[in-house]
Amino acid sequence: MTTKNKILLQAANVLLCAAIILLTAFFMSGWSVLVQAAFYAVAAAGLAAEAVFLFIKKEILIKLTFIAELIAVVLLSVFVLLGVFADLNAYPTDREKIEAVITLVRSTGEWGMLVFVLIQFLQVVVLPLPAVVCYVPGAVIWSPLTATLLASAGVIAGSFFCYFLGRKFGRKALVWLAGKDAAEKYADYIGNRSKGIFLIMQILPFFPDDVLCIIAGITAMNFPYFAGVIVLVRPLIIAAYCFLGNGSIIPFSGWGIPVWLAIIAVFATLAVLSFKYQKRFEDWLFSKFSRKKGKLKKEEKAQETIETEE
Repeated sequence: MTTKNKILLQAANVLLCAAIILLTAFFMSGWSVLVQAAFYAVAAAGLAAEAVFLFIKKEILIKLTFIAELIAVVLLSVFVLLGVFADLNAYPTDREKIEAVITLVRSTGEWGMLVFVLIQFLQVVVLPLPAVVCYVPGAVIWSPLTATLLASAGVIAGSFFCYFLGRKFGRKALVWLAGKDAAEKYADYIGNRSKGIFLIMQILPFFPDDVLCIIAGITAMNFPYFAGVIVLVRPLIIAAYCFLGNGSIIPFSGWGIPVWLAIIAVFATLAVLSFKYQKRFEDWLFSKFSRKKGKLKKEEKAQETIETEE
């Protein structure tokens, strides 16, 4: 990332933090103090991250900050719009507000479902939203099965779009989206080392799905293999989020509270570890597949030598 881009990203982060503070102050007064405090905390964390970046110069820090602040602004914007159309201030508690929103979305019928599918498509192609933000609301509004089917349709369509985007525009699209270094690294390992690593990358949360799909389109990976991986893997992951996230398996009350706290703690730990050790993990994973690929090539060469001598 160039110095100019870093400055622009930092400026965008500061503006997003300011937007969060202003939106919360002027439009979230009807919500509980806890909800307001959560948004203020996100803004404060973003500003703190900007200050830390001045000393440690980690690009990933400002990128993650941008994603977090952008998600918060999007959520706040949704709350503001819903507050206008659903008159949420007429409901005294947060629970009643949320139930009113769910009722409103359900009343839209197929149009609401279509918008949900579109959001899943966009989160693969352009929106850096975490899975829990995209999938779980659908499970709460409709049902885990319905949300899984709808989200899978959007994600699969978005993945196919990225694949053919790579086929059409090649490395230019990839470099524009992911940067030159990341583009070359992932393209090398996915295209030349092993298709199996693409499957693993789709399962693990450390890798950017949109970038991987574009790379798959750039490399020699054929579409049937790519489509098979996406169609088989992504719906299973989405189903896990939907069925766990709506509270039907692990309730949000009683014995479920400590379980959810433990799950949140585990995911928070994994997030920190992935932030700190992602490069090491990638290097280890790539080295494993590189050695495996090299071993297979040696065996093939030895077999060819034997056949030639015979």
